[in-house]
Amino acid sequence: MTRDRFPEQNASHIELLESSDHQGRAQFDAILVPTNRPVEFLRACIGLAQQTAIPLIVVCSKRVNKREVIEAAERENVEVFAVDLPEYPANPLVGTSFGTSTDEDLLAASSGKTRDLSTKRNLGLVIAKMLGWRRLMFLDDDIYGISKEDVEALAAALNNHNVSALIPEYYQDNSVACHAFRLGGGEQDTFASAGGMGVRCDWADLPFFPNVYNEDWFFFSGEAASRRIAVVGKSRQREYNPYQDPKRAVKEEFGDLLAEGLYARLDDHQGISDVDEAYWTAFKESRRDFLRRVADSLERHPKRDLQEGDGPRVRAALRSIHAAQEQLERIDSVLCQKFIKLWQADLVEWRRYLTELPHFESVGRALDYLGLKYSATPNAR
Repeated sequence: MTRDRFPEQNASHIELLESSDHQGRAQFDAILVPTNRPVEFLRACIGLAQQTAIPLIVVCSKRVNKREVIEAAERENVEVFAVDLPEYPANPLVGTSFGTSTDEDLLAASSGKTRDLSTKRNLGLVIAKMLGWRRLMFLDDDIYGISKEDVEALAAALNNHNVSALIPEYYQDNSVACHAFRLGGGEQDTFASAGGMGVRCDWADLPFFPNVYNEDWFFFSGEAASRRIAVVGKSRQREYNPYQDPKRAVKEEFGDLLAEGLYARLDDHQGISDVDEAYWTAFKESRRDFLRRVADSLERHPKRDLQEGDGPRVRAALRSIHAAQEQLERIDSVLCQKFIKLWQADLVEWRRYLTELPHFESVGRALDYLGLKYSATPNAR
């Protein structure tokens, strides 16, 4: 094993963040919004683009399409490019592919489904590289409560950081398991995420978002290791029910196990490049213990047997935790280490790919090169 004591899952990774009170002002080149929900969920994103006069790039799939986005943006006179992401297994990143996205064992560990969120975010990075942008903001369609001043601070923090973040204050951005831990009385913290994040696109070793739950934690893991993620303020996340379908916990479990396992090492000032199968065997036991403690706390919850109020929520959370426990037992240390090896290989491939991208003067030309279907508002450049 690669460390001297038993690795433990931590309820907070706040020590990996750096508070920033940067008073300067700066502007993002664009705001990238990945979305798969009905167009009305974009109201806050469009409003923020209107306030800040920053162009939006909206990457669509499932329940929303580019035409709906453009119609909504035109009503507010906002500059928008809207892209319809091709369905899996189509790959919009011409000239590269990732083992973490195509390996059948890894896909099966996430319930056999591929997530398109990582592809959408990587697409934003590729466009930024082709246009020579310096700063790109990532904004999820369920994040709101961000002011023009927040955006300027988020951009300004990139003067001396590669990543800056706004932390969701309400509703907290956590996995199903961590939400259930909080519901059972645990003191669960909230970490940085790509839901409201700034990135320096001229970063020499720009990473990518792998196709797994917690993809943003992998993206900025190097900055977290250096305690160099600049936190500039708060945001708000639209509330949802994390326990509505136990399959959500199943799909998250592999990525949650991997990310929490790596960040446990970062919390302990250790590297993540030298983890091995023995480490994952040990951390899986820690994760097993964590889920057991969450389940026990929900079983003892004073309102569990109520038919109203928190009763149904507690019972639903318990079903989700049981589903996560079953999924954890399907994941072994060999598979965890396989992901790490493929992720590191993909990083090398990704950085090669970025160096070979052509340069363009407009978003439209870049999207044409990638063969993507898009629409733009009349004022889009």
